[in-house]
Amino acid sequence: MRRPGLDPTLVREQLFLLAHDESRHMRPRLHVPALAAGLAGATVMDLLIAQRVTIDSGVVSPDRYQRETTGDPVTDDVLAIIMERTPGPALPNLLRVAAPGLYERTTAALVHRGLLAEGPARRWRKKEYELADEGVAVRVRAKVGYRVDGRDGPSPDADCLCGLVSALGLHGALLRGTRAELEPLLQQVIRELPERARPSRHPVGQAPAVAAAVLGVVQDMATAAM
Repeated sequence: MRRPGLDPTLVREQLFLLAHDESRHMRPRLHVPALAAGLAGATVMDLLIAQRVTIDSGVVSPDRYQRETTGDPVTDDVLAIIMERTPGPALPNLLRVAAPGLYERTTAALVHRGLLAEGPARRWRKKEYELADEGVAVRVRAKVGYRVDGRDGPSPDADCLCGLVSALGLHGALLRGTRAELEPLLQQVIRELPERARPSRHPVGQAPAVAAAVLGVVQDMATAAM
């Protein structure tokens, strides 16, 4: 049974669900270091949505007048990294510094909230997890899919997720078509985001820069591994 308030609202946690195959014991769909960089980018997007940071010329600057916590310990820790420097760190550097440990911490947070449950112990295998309610993954997938299809209007988290799906190559997670079919639709959402945010000057309009930085960091990882 679905419990009220169970579905995640943070971009980071929704990306985590998209990036795992719930039919295969929540196996990651990409290498964990690349996913960790994506989770770092998603956390920056969460801070943009909350209007706690802005991005200008690739530099992430915090709103130093806001001192209250965000309500999420992982997001607070990334914000603390940003607050340590004046005016703030360069976006790619921030992603590289923030990424280590984000995968494990996001997993732990979802377990704590009851979204993930540990699977049965298996000898000689890494710990496995199962979704407590597979409908959660279905709803997150549908949120992004409906946005790409034009069935749903803009929303900050869905639009940010479109950027991260494109950057991380998670097109197959949407179960809606080939990469060649989906990429132009994702790019359309990404291109329109700054225009939609401009009238209110909302920082979420800078989310495409975060997606681009995630792509750059992931590509650097791939090059270094060769």
